[in-house]
Amino acid sequence: MRIVVVGLNHTTASLAVRERVAVAAGELGEALEALRARVGNGVVLSTCNRSEVYALVASLPRGVDALKGFFSAYHRAARRSLEPHWYVHIHRQAVHHLFRVAAGLDSLILGEAEVLGQVRDAYAAASERGLCGGTMARLFHQALRVGKRARRETAIGRHALSVSRAAVELGRQVLGDVRGKRVLVVGLGDAGVLAARALADAGAGEVAVTNRTFRRAEELARQLGGVAVPFDNLVEALAKADILVSATGSPGYVLDVQTVALARAASQRPLVLVDIAVPRDIDPRVSEVPGVHLYALDDLEALAETNRRQRQQEAERVEVIVGEEVDRFVGWLSSLESVPTVAALRERAESIRARELARLLRRLSLLPDGQRESVEAFSRAMVKKLLHEPIVALKGQRDPARLQVARELFDLDGDRPPGGPPPSKGGSRGTQERPGGERHPLAGRGLGLT
Repeated sequence: MRIVVVGLNHTTASLAVRERVAVAAGELGEALEALRARVGNGVVLSTCNRSEVYALVASLPRGVDALKGFFSAYHRAARRSLEPHWYVHIHRQAVHHLFRVAAGLDSLILGEAEVLGQVRDAYAAASERGLCGGTMARLFHQALRVGKRARRETAIGRHALSVSRAAVELGRQVLGDVRGKRVLVVGLGDAGVLAARALADAGAGEVAVTNRTFRRAEELARQLGGVAVPFDNLVEALAKADILVSATGSPGYVLDVQTVALARAASQRPLVLVDIAVPRDIDPRVSEVPGVHLYALDDLEALAETNRRQRQQEAERVEVIVGEEVDRFVGWLSSLESVPTVAALRERAESIRARELARLLRRLSLLPDGQRESVEAFSRAMVKKLLHEPIVALKGQRDPARLQVARELFDLDGDRPPGGPPPSKGGSRGTQERPGGERHPLAGRGLGLT
């Protein structure tokens, strides 16, 4: 089984492409069931920066094809239209990629912390549906630890500019300051909540919150000391706002040109609209309305580049951490190759020990019980000591061919009867004999022991 990730992100695809294959939180269960039908396991990670699928596959060509098939079929997108934007990472490269994602190194805004929660939520959703156990569970658990370690041991996350906090910077660029400005936040997904808090912390005069579920808007408004607005009153609320941040996860536009123009009819103040949703919440044509300054995720590039230069030294330290953790995980994964051989060797040794001990004790039928127990303990200790060095060597072995040599040497696949000679394989190698006509036990085994 090999770990594979197929996906696209802000470095390979524009926002227009990314929003075509985005999976909203409410659709994640459906997407995971579609993935189950394709490969039987996996994790779907969909954020404003990326859409990715991680899975364990037995056949690389068929597995990669199945994951690409999931993308195109689930999103009803022609495969040829996505092919230029996809990346495929296999095994070690896939592990390395996920760890960089969790550490904030693969984000549009370097070091942003929101992605760690998104990785956690993606793993939890897949785990709840039985799609992420065993190796995949360990992979994502370790990815979360990598993200936490990166932020604990470096300053990569200290004062980092997040996508949500970028709303504050964009507001300042247009308005000069956000203190005292009226803010309207549309949508209460993670990004919307973080944007509302960031603007409140920056001194916004009033934060109004609206959501299709009014009760949730009321809850957040109480936390922020703001005002909850019924979604049906969106136009009225927008007419009073200086800054709007939208992050609903809606499949279509929440704000179109007519809605914004209507809200702006009686106002000459500049209006900053920050759309951090994927798919986009705001029709791009809204920027044609006088006085409106519209920003989407792709417009954060300049802010992101400034942030990246400031944090590059910390990023290099995080890369070292990621490399160490990749080595640790891949080492663990490689060690699994030897587990069946070690288990089979122990089982075979125990079978021989038990059989020979029973034969001995039948001959020593008058031996007292206490001494019989001592003999049995001696036999167990002897076998344990004899197996110690071979098992240590096997656990450190990564070469499947050498593991197979061990299986043949100790007959772990049961090719010959217990206590009997190995089967003849024909030819001169199969007829080697000891003096007296007894066949050599390693003859014809093809072990290449030189």
